[in-house]
Amino acid sequence: MALSPLFILYIVIVFSFIVTTIFMFKPKGNETVHIIFFWLAVALSCLVTFINATSLPIEETYKVVAAWCGLLFSAVGIITRMITGKTNAIANVLVMLSTIYGCAGYFFLN
Repeated sequence: MALSPLFILYIVIVFSFIVTTIFMFKPKGNETVHIIFFWLAVALSCLVTFINATSLPIEETYKVVAAWCGLLFSAVGIITRMITGKTNAIANVLVMLSTIYGCAGYFFLN
């Protein structure tokens, strides 16, 4: 059985997400490293949400809207990060939830 290219891309994204999450929550790390991995996690959540939303048929509008709603977690995480101005576990968790929501949506909405 052949794997679809989109599924292989999702596997790569999930692996990247796991590595990003480990470094995002690594204690006593350099603040620059935390910032870089936070924004990488935001980029991954945007990528996952985009792939999820555009892979759905346009006739299923409610599923497309539900897929795009995954970015709300990232938006709140970014706002939280900007308000505090430093590494914040709540912002990290919200960005993680956005990526998990996008991955779960791909497997359950399609």
